[in-house]
Amino acid sequence: MAAGQSDRRAIKGGGTGMAGRNSAAGALDLLGIEVLAARIEAFGRADPDAGNLWRSEMAVAEAVASVALEGRRVSEADLLPRVAGGGISRGDPVAGELALGLIRALKAPGDPIARPAETLARLERRAGGLAGAERGAAAGEDSLASGAFDAALAALRPQDPPILAALRVSGAYARSSGRANPMVERALFMAVEGARRRATPGPGGAVAFEEDPMRGLSGRVDADWVATPALALSVGRYRPWSPGTAGGLADLIEGLGTVLGMEIGRIGRAREWLRRARACGEGRHGRSRLGDAAQAFASAPCLTSGLLAERIGVTPRGATNLIDALVEQGLLREITRRRTARIWSVPGLAERLAVRPRRPAPGLGAAQGREADPRAGREAMTRALADMDTALGRADALLGRRRGG
Repeated sequence: MAAGQSDRRAIKGGGTGMAGRNSAAGALDLLGIEVLAARIEAFGRADPDAGNLWRSEMAVAEAVASVALEGRRVSEADLLPRVAGGGISRGDPVAGELALGLIRALKAPGDPIARPAETLARLERRAGGLAGAERGAAAGEDSLASGAFDAALAALRPQDPPILAALRVSGAYARSSGRANPMVERALFMAVEGARRRATPGPGGAVAFEEDPMRGLSGRVDADWVATPALALSVGRYRPWSPGTAGGLADLIEGLGTVLGMEIGRIGRAREWLRRARACGEGRHGRSRLGDAAQAFASAPCLTSGLLAERIGVTPRGATNLIDALVEQGLLREITRRRTARIWSVPGLAERLAVRPRRPAPGLGAAQGREADPRAGREAMTRALADMDTALGRADALLGRRRGG
């Protein structure tokens, strides 16, 4: 009887027969995305250093893509001059600062489920969002928005898949903030998704809010997210962030499938780099400082010789010699190419910082993706998520999976 009622609810949620089939297809697409994400998550859990190295690279790419989605001109290559100093920074200075702040937020987002107020405040501060009072004022025109964010958190269930949970909570935040902070919405999406994947509930360890002298490029990672929404909407062409509409949700799911499919190979490259890095100190007499240096870059993939010297306890000259040896083995690349303020990085991040992505089309900001009728958008989003939830529940039953609640 319960199953029949669930089926009827799914049919009603879908509307017409064609709409119901489209919702079912969307649910199956989301299930496929969850499977891809679970594969990457498994790689990261099997070798946490590989997962963190991969996330260090992805945080840079996602932050730049998120800022670019708001119509600002910025690339990964624009960030280095702002970090290294001593030169003229390229690009929009505001965009560069937003990207650097967002990188730090993504590398250590906190847990919005266990500590929602603290996490939201951090994300809003790093991504240039509104303060709590301003957020409330922005939502004042919509009486239904009050408490939507807290209600979405309270409604989460243990069996909710990470990406579905992220869609629900970020959507609730979007409504409660009057869609004033799309970058924060996307960062919150990633924070919720990561929190649902974290093996031990609650915020991360002592490195969660580590000060990073390189403004995000060298900080350790304390995150478990896999899905990157801004990158998903930047594959091939730029599309607006509008997961509250049927078309926007379809674009996001399609883009996530493309990005996650590519990133399975990239996290494999991170594992191969680590294998070579761990082997570089083997067979040497006594304790190998070369292995220590390689491990330091595994934790913080972008360093100066001075920072490396501090981390592993050697002289600046000794650190430079170790870096030169790692460069010779192809494990590091110099990314500043200058005599002073020299910075080295692992190859994957070096490639990111050297590549200038395509520019967004003029006017492709958050406003373009907003629904003309916010109430209709909310209802459509609720129906879509309900249909997806039902389809994912059926898939769980068919696969014989049982989750603890």
